[in-house]
Amino acid sequence: MNEDLGRAPAGRALALAAAVLVALGAGSGLAGAQEPGSTVQDPATEEPGATPTTQPPPPSTILFPDGDFGVIPPGATGPGAPPPDEMPPDGFPPAEGELPVPEELPVVILPDPTPGLNAALADIDVTAARRRLDAAELPVIAAGERTAVARDAMRAALAGRRAVADMVVVARGRIEALAVNALMYGDPAGLEPIDGGDSLDDLRDRELRDVVTDHVDRTLDTAVDALRAALWVEGDATAAYAAARREQRAAERQHLLARADLERAIAQAAEARRQVGPGILGHAVLDSSDLVAWYRTYYAVDPPMASITALIDTYLAVGAEEGVTGDIAFAQAILETGGFRSGHAQGFNFAGIGAYDHCAPVCGFRFPDLVSGVRAHIHLLRAYAEPGLTSANLASPPHGLVAPERIGVRGCCPRWTALTGVWATDPNYDRKVLGIYRLMVETARALDRVQT
Repeated sequence: MNEDLGRAPAGRALALAAAVLVALGAGSGLAGAQEPGSTVQDPATEEPGATPTTQPPPPSTILFPDGDFGVIPPGATGPGAPPPDEMPPDGFPPAEGELPVPEELPVVILPDPTPGLNAALADIDVTAARRRLDAAELPVIAAGERTAVARDAMRAALAGRRAVADMVVVARGRIEALAVNALMYGDPAGLEPIDGGDSLDDLRDRELRDVVTDHVDRTLDTAVDALRAALWVEGDATAAYAAARREQRAAERQHLLARADLERAIAQAAEARRQVGPGILGHAVLDSSDLVAWYRTYYAVDPPMASITALIDTYLAVGAEEGVTGDIAFAQAILETGGFRSGHAQGFNFAGIGAYDHCAPVCGFRFPDLVSGVRAHIHLLRAYAEPGLTSANLASPPHGLVAPERIGVRGCCPRWTALTGVWATDPNYDRKVLGIYRLMVETARALDRVQT
């Protein structure tokens, strides 16, 4: 692409993606039409291993029990790769670029993978919602148990406070009886039934009457102190019970919300097959461990330029930063680079940016490092998906070659299914990207079932 990235020349759709390794037939196909007036680099000056780009053969697929399919990723050499008798001919693909294929090779259009992919993603949502519901039940149970304990403690405190209050009433009654006897009888003889003493023979004078009075007063003071302490205990127990009830109600609300989420996920799953394909803008469904496990299933060794974990983490991080589905962008990079082993990938160009038919990978751009290459890919995807995007809207400044202002087709492709004929001229382009992604999703689901 010379001046305006993404502007389609007359008669053919312009594409940015490089046609890359297509082992097992799962490559991106035509990387894009050559712009009028542009030139192809002389073969003598081409980079080592560069080959012309032509129409790829039909890809190999995997059928799933639901009748849908996934696409075998290009260059697969791991335990998940097809057996040797299903592999492409010797010498295919070469180390970089694509092997020339006769132009008369018939184009086989793949079936649409989006219904099965939508159903698989909906199943992931249902499974996640069911787990959230299960997890929400535990706090409800725990909060109910704490409420029961707090209720029992409150009831015990109430009973203790009532018992102490009865003691205060008895002590006050004794004082009142003492006062009445002293007033009416003038001697302490009537105190015997009040204090319960064995004999009042020794209480013949005022001093002994004072002793009795002090004893009764102390009994009352002790009862009052005990009542005050019991009231504090009752207050604390009542507050603890109220807090436990609030916690229980909050847990019950969360449980109801989780149940509603599950019901929505189930309803959406029922409609999933009739929905359109996933959008370019959005959040990733698969995490790093899912994608690493998938990669190690289909590729025997890490990419030469970085560890696969570093590549995946960068795609997910930059995708989240820019609001792009980083897990599907990673699937696109797999297709574009033959598992990160094409000439473009060596220059950290993981999307064939700047490549055209019949010149890839010679005409593709190069980026200085892993993060720059991934960010350029993600920025370009966001520009394709978001009308009116400017450099100022991006979370990080863009590379000058992929600044949104240079993209003539900004906003053309809000969904991955729209990239065919725009990002790449391969008529199966979006079906290959989403077919590879479906394989990633199924791998994650299988691993999840094993772990569960």
